[in-house]
Amino acid sequence: MNLLPVLLAAAAISLPAQEAALGARVHGLLPMGDLRTLTGHQIGLGLAAFVDIPVGRGLVLRPAVGAQHIPKGDALGLGGTQTRVTSVDLMVEALWFPNEDADHGPYLIGAVGGQQWRLSSTGISPATLSYTRIGISGGLGYQLSPRLGFEARGFWSPITPAITATGLMAGATVRF
Repeated sequence: MNLLPVLLAAAAISLPAQEAALGARVHGLLPMGDLRTLTGHQIGLGLAAFVDIPVGRGLVLRPAVGAQHIPKGDALGLGGTQTRVTSVDLMVEALWFPNEDADHGPYLIGAVGGQQWRLSSTGISPATLSYTRIGISGGLGYQLSPRLGFEARGFWSPITPAITATGLMAGATVRF
């Protein structure tokens, strides 16, 4: 995974005619459903690095590598057990700007990609489990300036047949 940011940077450098831009996102996570139960209602944090690649009027593709962390919380229904959830993901996001101006205004966002989930439990029955699954997310954003944007989205990923990761994300993006 350490090679991926270098590849994203190389992609941005090799696409100057398409006005590619490197960027970063920081976001908060509000887990719902199974994740909320596993972590005892803990709120998580995440970051991502991305490359914005304009591909048409009002359409931007954004390959992104990111990580999320939900701290240890008491697993509901399992006394004495605490669970921490982390993920590393490689996503391809599509942004659509209805006003065809990728530097200002609202946009819709959709993403699909692979996620490596890690569930670590301590207490009565300690365990660490890792799963690689597909994940999707979608939502709304607003590009305040050519460099600063804000996003809100929902996410979904089936970690195991018994555990599905769902929740809301809200954060800010910065283009360099």
